[in-house]
Amino acid sequence: MQFRRTPVVGVVYNTTLSRPDAALTLALLYGYEGKREARVASIAVTENSLGAAMFADAVFRFYQLGPAPNANRFLPIGLAADKPLPPDSPMVKAALERVPAEKRKLRRVSDTAEVTALMRNSLAYIDDGFVAMVLSAPVTYAVRILDSAGSAELVKAKVRTTVVSECRQDVAAMRRMLAEWPAPIVFCGRDVGEAVRYPGSMMAQDFAWTEAHPVVDFYKAAGTMPYDAAGQDLVAALYAMKPDAGFFELTRGTITVADDGGMGFVAGDSGKHQRLGVNAGKRDELVGVLREMVAAKPVAPQPRRRFTAEELEKFRKEREEEQRKRELEERKAATKK
Repeated sequence: MQFRRTPVVGVVYNTTLSRPDAALTLALLYGYEGKREARVASIAVTENSLGAAMFADAVFRFYQLGPAPNANRFLPIGLAADKPLPPDSPMVKAALERVPAEKRKLRRVSDTAEVTALMRNSLAYIDDGFVAMVLSAPVTYAVRILDSAGSAELVKAKVRTTVVSECRQDVAAMRRMLAEWPAPIVFCGRDVGEAVRYPGSMMAQDFAWTEAHPVVDFYKAAGTMPYDAAGQDLVAALYAMKPDAGFFELTRGTITVADDGGMGFVAGDSGKHQRLGVNAGKRDELVGVLREMVAAKPVAPQPRRRFTAEELEKFRKEREEEQRKRELEERKAATKK
């Protein structure tokens, strides 16, 4: 017998992992997953090194308490490896140097997943209408999902929003997404990141509970401490998970992509896209929420609870009642034909 549960949003995050806010966003996602308020559907790295994928995997494992996860419980980190990979960045090197050997399970390209297949597959196990995609990389691999038969219908059914975080784009792929993507698209510009900065001066206080954290090591290596990193991807991901949190403003219009890959937005009521903005009066509150969730401690998985005989009987009656209602509606619909 299957029992109803309250679905949570599943986040598909595609990133270049080339900025400190990307590493912070990984921590944010796992922070909300620990609170059972979101689920990390998949993480994919493009235009970066094998070490960047190793870092993303190490962050994932940092947040896993209890027995080591197996392939039945999580999807591997995606890596775009169809062209020569760049060397590891100083941020990646600094973070990986401090990752214990037992937390370094991803060692070679064959341990990663092909990005398009990963993102498509990750949609399948999330409830309809509860997927949020955050694309902070060229959409090259995301838009290829549409090449598979039935995938447009899958995206339409599963994805409630696709947040494109501004970066230098693959022009042809971005234009195809704007023309063919069957889910709402929201643009998060660099100006959002400039307006909402993560306070690096508070990092030592916020992470005082741990001696070493891969995200902290990445952040420290990305600039001269203390510095405040632009929070572009943080805001994009928080909106994807919590669009009704009261921090955000949306403007209707049209996303544009120039021949050099630069992105823009033209406001207008006839546009089919939206631009993400932040309520200036709640900026400090927003930063407080970001700090809290980025620095949230890993949470052990909840033990499975056995249902009592009374609860099982209640579930059985509810399912039977739902079935009766469904059959009645079907009979009514049949008589109207």
